[in-house]
Amino acid sequence: MNKVKKIIIAALSLLCIYTAKAQSFKEPVGYKLKNGMNIIISENDRSPKAYSSFTLDNKAFGHKKDGVVELLNAILNENAGKNPNISFNDNSGKLATTSTDLEKDLGVMAQLIQHATIDQHTFNTAKAKLIASLKLQDYDYDQTVNENSINALTLADVKNFYSQLSPEKTFLTIAGDVELNTAKASAKKAFGNWNRTQELALTVAR
Repeated sequence: MNKVKKIIIAALSLLCIYTAKAQSFKEPVGYKLKNGMNIIISENDRSPKAYSSFTLDNKAFGHKKDGVVELLNAILNENAGKNPNISFNDNSGKLATTSTDLEKDLGVMAQLIQHATIDQHTFNTAKAKLIASLKLQDYDYDQTVNENSINALTLADVKNFYSQLSPEKTFLTIAGDVELNTAKASAKKAFGNWNRTQELALTVAR
């Protein structure tokens, strides 16, 4: 099984679009945007929705502090507010929407990722919610993500990690009820202007 197939199968598992009924997937199509972002698209006309997963390439970030990805995700969830279609956990952002709303909602997710508000208030709120989730054990976190590791993180730690995000270190998977050319256009519109040399930290609230 080649690398593209492995990635698409893993992403589809994360997106939870497998059902008891037989699914018919077309051969996944993988390519890169000009900024280096890795795109994978898989059409499935039996899927009830269009799904997308924005995933970090862990190998591209080297050593990072325990829990910093999970805390950044919690902050991004605060930025997303009550949007029912978008959520962030593990090392990815997930989107579930209709095929007609894919372009719009993918654009919203892209803006959340590229222009996150990371200030002290948002940090404190997200940190408290993440610690509460850890205490409730309502999610299967990695064993390195615990109350001690989260309490050890500072606002500066999260800002520093966020500033390292760039398109060539990420994968965007689009799958389900999508048409290839439409999905390509949506991915380009949402993430095509994300510059690999862009300093994300400059968009972070001080």
